[in-house]
Amino acid sequence: MPEIWLRYGATDVVLDIRFENLANQISAGFQVLPEEEIRAAITGVPVTDNMLILALSGSKAAGRAIVTIAEQARAKGFNFTVDVPHRAAGALRASLAGNDTISINRIDYQSLHDRMSKFQSTVIVSVVTYEPLFGFAGAPTALVRSLLADSMAEAFMARKNNRPAPGVQGGPLKVAASAAAGIPATSVELVASSDGMAGVHTGSINEAFENAVSQLQSISAVEIDPVKCAIISASGEAGTHSTLAGSLNSLWNSVHAVKEGGSAILLAENREGVGGGALQMFIEGRLRPEQLQQSPYIDGLEHLLFIEELRHKYKLGLVSTLPHYYARTKLGFSTYTSMKDILAKLPEKHGKNFKALVLSDADIVLLKPRA
Repeated sequence: MPEIWLRYGATDVVLDIRFENLANQISAGFQVLPEEEIRAAITGVPVTDNMLILALSGSKAAGRAIVTIAEQARAKGFNFTVDVPHRAAGALRASLAGNDTISINRIDYQSLHDRMSKFQSTVIVSVVTYEPLFGFAGAPTALVRSLLADSMAEAFMARKNNRPAPGVQGGPLKVAASAAAGIPATSVELVASSDGMAGVHTGSINEAFENAVSQLQSISAVEIDPVKCAIISASGEAGTHSTLAGSLNSLWNSVHAVKEGGSAILLAENREGVGGGALQMFIEGRLRPEQLQQSPYIDGLEHLLFIEELRHKYKLGLVSTLPHYYARTKLGFSTYTSMKDILAKLPEKHGKNFKALVLSDADIVLLKPRA
């Protein structure tokens, strides 16, 4: 019996699955850059006095890049400010834990342009991942999601349908790229896993993002045979597990690898709850099912549309600290109390000879079903 460890919030939990029930186990396995290459790439970023560092990711890789840029600025006697949107603030604080030389401002700008105009220069730090609405996430999409509400509404309307589209550069991503094109900032876009950085790309926002996406696609796509069951977790980054709204991306990024009628089960602690927005409104009854198709964009609305679209085709499951009433009764997930509970119930649904795919880096791995 193989012992497989999967991330669950701030800890790891074991999945004791029988060999005969394991279809495949997949994780990112990126080749990490040598320390000197990482440092050389980041220290090549131009710094000025009175500089804004805008952190659009709370990951460990982003935290490390911010520290390196800050050290470079201090060495030249320059002042700098670190801003972070509220959705990434908690994770960034955790990534910077132990470093008391950098303070961060949790912000919600009324105007990104007005904020940037107060500084001599701006450096944006982000990490590229897969994402079900935009196809990819990084600086352009994070700017739109967090700081450019009008562009976010336009991007949402540009989607092709109500199905997840990870790894697809479609209408929503074009809107994000257009919105980012006029923002005068240097961007540091990282390709990274829990093991470290596999790539550092710098330049304009779209240039750095495009190069990072190209690298991510080249190292993270995995061909698989479609399976009847999948057990899914994001990488070891705290921010991908903290809320249901954040962790659901990992489910939507992977569900296409499951056969119709099969089970796709997400492992996500969600210690910070649902994550507000449309999911919270839906659970509280302030957003009704009949309103979803016609609603103007509310943060996280895509998750409700994905659930509505997919729940009749797949058995969507969740292991979480969220109350089962929310997850099961309100949102329609099959709920499990533990990994042991999953393995006890899957044979009831799919027979004792079921085969499960185990995916541990669903935010940075793209599954491609074989024809």
